[in-house]
Amino acid sequence: MSYHVYTTKGIVLSERGVGEADRIYSILTRDLGKLQAKATGVRKGVSKLRGNIEPFSLASISFVKGKDYWRLISAQSLQKISATSAIAAPFSLLEKLIQGEDPHPELFDAVEEKVASLSTDDEMFEIRLVSQILFHLGYLKEVDLTLEKRELIKAINNGLQSSHLT
Repeated sequence: MSYHVYTTKGIVLSERGVGEADRIYSILTRDLGKLQAKATGVRKGVSKLRGNIEPFSLASISFVKGKDYWRLISAQSLQKISATSAIAAPFSLLEKLIQGEDPHPELFDAVEEKVASLSTDDEMFEIRLVSQILFHLGYLKEVDLTLEKRELIKAINNGLQSSHLT
């Protein structure tokens, strides 16, 4: 039986170990949405995936659809993203807000663009990234994205309250 191989860009949101050598990754992909993908043997020193698929990275990833999880078959790292709290909190928010495997290409593009422009000197980075996430998921209006810091934070908090996560 042959399987269709899906290859797309993905941002690795998180990982968790399973068994002795496997991991399950939560990945936001441009074409397939947010999915859970299992990488078999990735924690072994000889794994071809090791180093190419890490949390907070952008990668070109190939999958096949499995029974319980997508199965990760190859990955090529495109960009390592600094694991700062300015990234970790928004990525955690993405995991909570996106349910199911519906694609959100505009959201993916916005997150990818923001991450590519990551500057450790930008105190507004996290606020801007969260506002883009909430806007693309329908919790903020486009006009909210132009607000000053204090008003934007209020709009973000209102959006989070309407999402029922807080």
